[in-house]
Amino acid sequence: MKTILLASAAAVALLPSAALAQTTDGSPIDTILPATDGTVQAQPATRTTGDAVLDRLNALDARIKQLEARNAELEQQAAETQNRVQNVEVRAAKAAQPGVVPTYADVNDNFTFKPRGVLQVDYATFNERAGGYQFNDGTDIRRARFGFEGTAYKRFKWRLDAEYVKQSVNILDAYVSYVINPKLSITVGQHKAPYGLEANTSDVNNTFMERSLGSTVFGAVGAERRIGLSFAYNTDKLNATVGVFGSGEAITRNNDTAAAVTVSSTTNLPTVTNARAGTRNESAGVNGRITFDPILDTGRVVHLGASAYHVTNFAGNAVTLADRPNSRVDGGNLISVALRGAAATPTTAQTGVKSGTYLGGEGAIVYGPFSVQGEYGHLSLDQYGTAPTLDFSGFNIFASVFLTGESRSFKGGNVDKLKPFKDFDPANGKWGAVELAARYDQLDLTDPSLALPTSPTNSNQGGRKAHTWTGAVNWHLNPNFRASFNYTRFTGRYSGLVAPTAALQSQVGTTKGDIFQSRLQIDF
Repeated sequence: MKTILLASAAAVALLPSAALAQTTDGSPIDTILPATDGTVQAQPATRTTGDAVLDRLNALDARIKQLEARNAELEQQAAETQNRVQNVEVRAAKAAQPGVVPTYADVNDNFTFKPRGVLQVDYATFNERAGGYQFNDGTDIRRARFGFEGTAYKRFKWRLDAEYVKQSVNILDAYVSYVINPKLSITVGQHKAPYGLEANTSDVNNTFMERSLGSTVFGAVGAERRIGLSFAYNTDKLNATVGVFGSGEAITRNNDTAAAVTVSSTTNLPTVTNARAGTRNESAGVNGRITFDPILDTGRVVHLGASAYHVTNFAGNAVTLADRPNSRVDGGNLISVALRGAAATPTTAQTGVKSGTYLGGEGAIVYGPFSVQGEYGHLSLDQYGTAPTLDFSGFNIFASVFLTGESRSFKGGNVDKLKPFKDFDPANGKWGAVELAARYDQLDLTDPSLALPTSPTNSNQGGRKAHTWTGAVNWHLNPNFRASFNYTRFTGRYSGLVAPTAALQSQVGTTKGDIFQSRLQIDF
């Protein structure tokens, strides 16, 4: 029985061997694989043993090894091809990343380039209630900006853009930043001096069409965009910036020299008299701002911050504090104080404003669709000689709610761009995000050393103050398109908007009115 089983096994083994014919007589061993292209080295010939079955098995083993080598080569070629395809796809994607405007970049992100811009078109109509000033209703291109930004060699960031406002074009941002490490960076050029929450937040992200009175007036003295050097430390929750700044590029230098040359009759030597109206150099200042967000999450934010600056060397030793009533369509200032100065002469001392110091605080709370935000600022102006220091203050507070459920968000210590849950698409029942907001805003430019005008019926009561109440509806169609509607009720005491006529003696120094205004905003 054992002999029969062994004979059967041998027969089974010989059957496939017979099917595998010799290489010279059409054996399938040579036709299992297509002929190689010469890139795979041929396996060395197997040594014959004289045993037909063993020789066939050895030949099959050699061919299997050749198959494995060929398969490895094909896998390597496929991987290289896939890498090339992926690189091409990445390069194509980064070369023109889609968006409202394309972002261009090289495959390694060493260089990027992106156009940027803002267009805001306003319409306003006024209702004068007291004061006699004739407001101008109409339209206005509030701001039109266009420029470029990008990166170079990964660590350098740059921006260059210009702004059109009131038929005038000026350089807005023109700076280069170097990222020392993920938390620390240095910036040089014209950029925003650190100051306040509203001022350092982009104009397209602020809740109301115009910043508060105090933010605008105090910012014009020693902040806004200026040429300088700043250092920034940024983490998720703690952000601090400090810098030294001169004047902004758009500021006209004080070059009103009136020089005279006379010759002495006794010494026969020339004498030069330089009659400048004030200082010969541009302003110089130090600015700093620090913010801390102990809670920074989606729908939940607690934001705290403080700002300060010290600025000197005002052109002509003069400072003007003035602002319009939360609208730019009409040019009349709701409140204003003009402080003049003069340079020293051989017979008179220098007069005017010597320096300005600002201290301010800011805070915000976001809880779901609800938020509250406010700022307070105090400005001291130190005058030359024995003239007293002048003190002014301003504050604002507002609340907002999103009827569609979105939440305001913060990034880098500033308000970030809103992204609606559903972008405007009426065909699919999507209408964007809707926000309601209300703000109280007050600026106090009263100082005991500044005289106020008087009249028989209005004798220095209430001081030189202005305040506004503003209600807002913001319709965010998507992150880049927004329509805004603001109603403002304003009052200014001892305002420049008062008609000094006998018929209005009871209203001398006081102006009141309403503003209905709207804005279409596009930014990218």
